[in-house]
Amino acid sequence: MLNRLEISNYALIENVALELHSGFTVITGETGAGKSILLKALNLLMGQRADTSVLRQNEKKCYLEAEFGIAKLQIKDFFERNDLDYENDCVVRREFTASGKSRCFVNDTPVSVNVLKELGEKLISIHSQHQSLDVFSSSFQMELIDHFSGIEKEVNEYRSKFRLYRKKVDQRIELILKDKESRKEKDYLEFLLKELEEAQLEDSNLEELQLRSAKIENAEKINESIRFIDSVFSNENYGPYNGIHSILESLDDLKKMDSGYVDLAARMLSIKIELNDIESEIAQKAGEFDFSEEDAQIVRDKIEKFNSLLYKHNLTDLEQLIELKSKISGQLSDIQLVEDELSTIDDEIKQLEQDLHQRATTIGKARRKRLSELEKLVSEKLSHLAMPDAELKIELQPKEQLCSNGLDEIEFLFKTNLGGQFSPLKKVASGGELSRLMLTILSIMSANKNLPTLIFDEIDTGVSGEVAAKIASEFQRMGEQIQLIAITHLAQVAGKGANHLHVSKSSSSDKTTTSVNNLKGEERITELAKMISGETITDAARENAINLLKTV
Repeated sequence: MLNRLEISNYALIENVALELHSGFTVITGETGAGKSILLKALNLLMGQRADTSVLRQNEKKCYLEAEFGIAKLQIKDFFERNDLDYENDCVVRREFTASGKSRCFVNDTPVSVNVLKELGEKLISIHSQHQSLDVFSSSFQMELIDHFSGIEKEVNEYRSKFRLYRKKVDQRIELILKDKESRKEKDYLEFLLKELEEAQLEDSNLEELQLRSAKIENAEKINESIRFIDSVFSNENYGPYNGIHSILESLDDLKKMDSGYVDLAARMLSIKIELNDIESEIAQKAGEFDFSEEDAQIVRDKIEKFNSLLYKHNLTDLEQLIELKSKISGQLSDIQLVEDELSTIDDEIKQLEQDLHQRATTIGKARRKRLSELEKLVSEKLSHLAMPDAELKIELQPKEQLCSNGLDEIEFLFKTNLGGQFSPLKKVASGGELSRLMLTILSIMSANKNLPTLIFDEIDTGVSGEVAAKIASEFQRMGEQIQLIAITHLAQVAGKGANHLHVSKSSSSDKTTTSVNNLKGEERITELAKMISGETITDAARENAINLLKTV
């Protein structure tokens, strides 16, 4: 409920601070006194676009603030979604200057106008003969059905699931787009990976291959040299062994005669042993250079393949090729992960759809079960408000696609005259009729639902005294359940209010100012009497005013 409202430097209002109360509050005042200014200020506070031309003084900023008690409205999720501090008493503030600069705050936290507007729709609902737009809203119409059918909990659970479903569908669309882009690369990446895997990079060494290739290219020359060396070793006439053998025999004889030749004999023996080792290694190496043409081609092909890969990927060594292979493998894993996620989310969406269809079917049956009862109740209440022949027909058409309302599409059909045809609401109802229909619907909902603060702006205009009295009684009854504020020119309505605010305008030599007073006792009797008889208050008018207040 609206607990407090402060307005500074707005239109004719210099400074107004109002304390409001629960129940039914009436606002009265002469035409032009400024009642509409209060509503416009509230609309601004609730996120309506600001018109800075209405600042009272351009050199001062306009300041609007309201405090709402929101403990019963169940809107904590709004505060969580918008990262706002939740308090049972919520303070909304808006400031704007003549330059057009505007600032909005919720519990002292800056917010955008859109966030303020969304919150405002949850806190206040304003209705007039020319602005009963809620009654045309399919979401509002469905809210009435669900409230009357007692399935609000089930509908909220369904909508929570539906939001998750829509989130999953959006995620699926993103994954499909991502998968589509990935598939363009997948075949090429797989080709590159296969090419790198076939090269057996980890089992190869390019330097060793290049050395081996050089040996292969020179294998014939190497073998010729080895054969020559081997022939020298084995030549009986010119081979090194014959001479060395003779020298060793002579040195053996000499060392027997002179010990000075012992070291020379030992050194010569070492030479012979070293020659034997050299001959053995030469013989071994001769086998190493026994390459077939097939072996040579394999080595050449490997080197050519590696060089081709290095050139293709603009790299310089095998380590970089191995890193590239790992990177491509990771990219393909990511692509596969997207495919797996897509498969998983498809299963989740399918399960959610099945669950939602079951819930929507159950909800639809519950709605249809009480439609005729609701239609009858609306007709009865409209008859009480001097529309005896008015009837509301509620049509629920099944839908194939799931939506936030389940599998139902709603339309209100209305007729106001006996024997008339049911037609869409917009085509048949006048402003006054719409106002009374809206009042009827809100009356039904207020019986056991926590509604936001309701404000009715002169919806009793042009009705008879009898109808006005019935509207007033309905306001009074609704005020026992919710906070209801009515702007009125009729004493029958004003007399039913538990609280009475009077808007007046005063002029001095240089300015006109609107003020708001909370009427009590004799002040209220006088105001009601003026509403009945005009400025000249008769005894009858005064007596009538007193009688009206006795029913409060």
